[in-house]
Amino acid sequence: MTKDTDHPLRSAVGQLLICGFDGLTPTKGILNLIQHHNLGAIILFSRNIGTPHQVQELTRALQEAAKNANHARPLLIAMDQENGVVRRLGHSGTYFPGNMALGAINNLEAAQAVAGMVADELLALGINWNLAPVLDVNNNPLNPVIGVRSYGEDSELVGRLGMAQIEAHQRHGVATSAKHFPGHGDTDTDSHTGVPVINKTLRDLEQLELKPFRKVIEPKSKGGGVENDYQRPASIMVAHMSLPKLVKQPNQVSSLSPEIVGGLLRTQLGYDGVIITDCLEMEAVKETIGVPKGALMALQAGNDMAMISHTLLYQEQAFETLYGALESKDLDPKLLKASIDRVASLKDKYLSWPKVLEKRSIDVVGSPKHVALSNRLYDKVPTVVRNNRNTIPLQANHVYKKILFLGAQVPVTLAIDSEEEPFKAFEESLKKRFPDAECILFDESTPPDLPDKIKQADLVIVGTGNANLYPFQAKVVRLAYIFSKRLVVVAAMNPYDLTVFPDIDTYVVTFEYNPPALEAAVKLLVGEIQTTNTMPVTLPSPQFDVSPYIKSDHLGVIWEMWNANFAALPLSCAMFEHVLDRMSDPAHFVCQDGTTKQIVGFVATQYIRATNDGQLGLLMVLPPYKSRGIGSRLHDRALATLSQQGATHFRLGSTYPRFFPGVPEEEDVDGPKSRKFFGHRGWKLRHIVWDLMMDGLETYETPKAIKERMASEDIWFGRILPDQLEALIGFQEKYFPFWVSTYQHHAYLGDFQDLIVGRQKDSQGPIIASLVLNTTNVSHPLRSDLIWTDDSLFGARSGGMACVGVAKEARGRGIGLGIVAYANEVLKARGVKRSFVDWVEAVDFYRRTGYQTWRAHRIGAL
Repeated sequence: MTKDTDHPLRSAVGQLLICGFDGLTPTKGILNLIQHHNLGAIILFSRNIGTPHQVQELTRALQEAAKNANHARPLLIAMDQENGVVRRLGHSGTYFPGNMALGAINNLEAAQAVAGMVADELLALGINWNLAPVLDVNNNPLNPVIGVRSYGEDSELVGRLGMAQIEAHQRHGVATSAKHFPGHGDTDTDSHTGVPVINKTLRDLEQLELKPFRKVIEPKSKGGGVENDYQRPASIMVAHMSLPKLVKQPNQVSSLSPEIVGGLLRTQLGYDGVIITDCLEMEAVKETIGVPKGALMALQAGNDMAMISHTLLYQEQAFETLYGALESKDLDPKLLKASIDRVASLKDKYLSWPKVLEKRSIDVVGSPKHVALSNRLYDKVPTVVRNNRNTIPLQANHVYKKILFLGAQVPVTLAIDSEEEPFKAFEESLKKRFPDAECILFDESTPPDLPDKIKQADLVIVGTGNANLYPFQAKVVRLAYIFSKRLVVVAAMNPYDLTVFPDIDTYVVTFEYNPPALEAAVKLLVGEIQTTNTMPVTLPSPQFDVSPYIKSDHLGVIWEMWNANFAALPLSCAMFEHVLDRMSDPAHFVCQDGTTKQIVGFVATQYIRATNDGQLGLLMVLPPYKSRGIGSRLHDRALATLSQQGATHFRLGSTYPRFFPGVPEEEDVDGPKSRKFFGHRGWKLRHIVWDLMMDGLETYETPKAIKERMASEDIWFGRILPDQLEALIGFQEKYFPFWVSTYQHHAYLGDFQDLIVGRQKDSQGPIIASLVLNTTNVSHPLRSDLIWTDDSLFGARSGGMACVGVAKEARGRGIGLGIVAYANEVLKARGVKRSFVDWVEAVDFYRRTGYQTWRAHRIGAL
């Protein structure tokens, strides 16, 4: 490093950086920065925390290093001890409810008591600066980094509880840092991994985001004095965000922007305390302008301190950059001197060498008094959002012999300190009350036998954490909703999980997954405690209502919805109605916009009792309403209904009658999006089947080779007569049992002319092959074999075949080709111009008789 020390402010630059390191004892690198570069502030993370005694020894060693290096003032030693999901002390501190849990309790005295006890524990460990509280107003359910770290969505609540905790911390001797200015709540991007964009004007921010910061900058106690000093935060942290309507320089984040730091916060809001940046190693800075330059730009923008939390190389480069800027006069000496004075003033207020070197008793950490408050408050935290079936308290109205608990392995952001297995505590607590309960912790690799376990349980409890951000959790909840007898969902982090499974009847929120929070949740479930909390955020109420399809009310609008979604596959209203009417044990549902009352979605199902087969025959959403959860709601309701009917197997598409045999592949019917939709909901999309078309059937001639082969094999083709039906059904039962109902149905309608068979030798010989014909001008009108009779598709003079099969022992003799060729001749004789064959896998077989692929579908099973 440069050794030039001519500049008078050079030795003070270290007071303007906050640095961290890795390990339970001071590293050579951090000691070098303290001893030779006057580093004035350290930040600790969970990586630095072992036992309370170790933490105390660590902080004392750091302070002694500064004292021995002749620092004028002690080190600021900082930590993000927000409580809840961000608590760097781990097991070396008492668990206390985090911000949103306190927002649910909504009690100033509770908030103050927690902050005071946290401050006492921090001071006992040698930590004198808490980078808290969070004053972000969480008004975006998709926020991946704030969420339950916020007190709630009401700016008044956030400001009130934030001020209470600032005052309690600082009265107990710990400086605070309100964050993340100017408000990080309304974004769906984590600044650890990207650049959040807040596309708001100053007027917009004044309406919400800035209100809590204004409240703590301008406390109620006017006229200065001690009261004001305690209520106003000692420091404010600026976030890394893009504010394009406030920042002139393109792509410049707020923490490095003079308009935000020196302008909005310092001048317009009049904040006179220490302003610090969030960590400059977050991707929003590191991957754009770089950490060392970011440190320089931070001080140029008006920040008093720049934070570099992790990497020694970046820290050393930042010192070099700042030293160089002093020499080149790229740093304003007046601005720099003002920052140095503000940091010194903060230290003089909260620190002294006797205080920081005094060895305090660590008995306060985890003391009975603190644990008692923790337990008392956590018992107030769990919030019952729904209990529509009076499932809670458990066993009050029902005895559950078999309980299954499914706990998510919760993905977390870089800001959050996670228990290694968050729901392990819930499992342990549940087993205290129900020793035989089965507990499974799940992740993206859902156990394949999960549906079976869910079906066997009398009660299923699913624990989720940010399920609205992680589809694998919503998938498991949907499985439980579909297959369980009774279900409870416990959301252990953000309360917004309900938005991705809005039909759940019993829903509890804990706001965090710490052991005492989950213990309290179990206590609530079994009736040991009761809470009367209200939610500190609004859960979007379902905008869309799912109800049974009523033909007289809905047919016309549903048919119009078909045309809006499937313009490439036009159907007459009569044909559309016919397929819906013909389905076996149908259960169809519509989705209605709760505001406009417009029908915006539809799902059709049928249940095949003989095989316990549940079939999702059609799912569609009005195009302007797609991607708003409507398809998910209809999908879940349909599968839950099929399960209640007795279905044990589920398939996409229907066997007969049908619109589609599977998920359409083509772009013109949103095939790729449909495959993604069903794939995310647990469906296994397997092989492709094809619908085929033969055009120009009026000129068809059976190939000579096929005629000669059938003659040599002595095969007879023709229709059956009514007295031959029993033999035909017997043939199907032996070789193709899944087609029995189709043949029976057509015979019931009297369409014996469409039941074609191949026999050995003559019309009285044994049946060795069969198929079903359909033509628009001959077959019964209640048939739905071919619905694509619009002129743009197959037209009015069309027909086709299905259920083509050859006895196993007769295969290899060309009989399949022979019966298809014979069917083509019959269709030709009936005046058919285009012929249709659906659900084909053996495409090459049919090509040999003149058919080509028309449309493709992917078979799906659950």
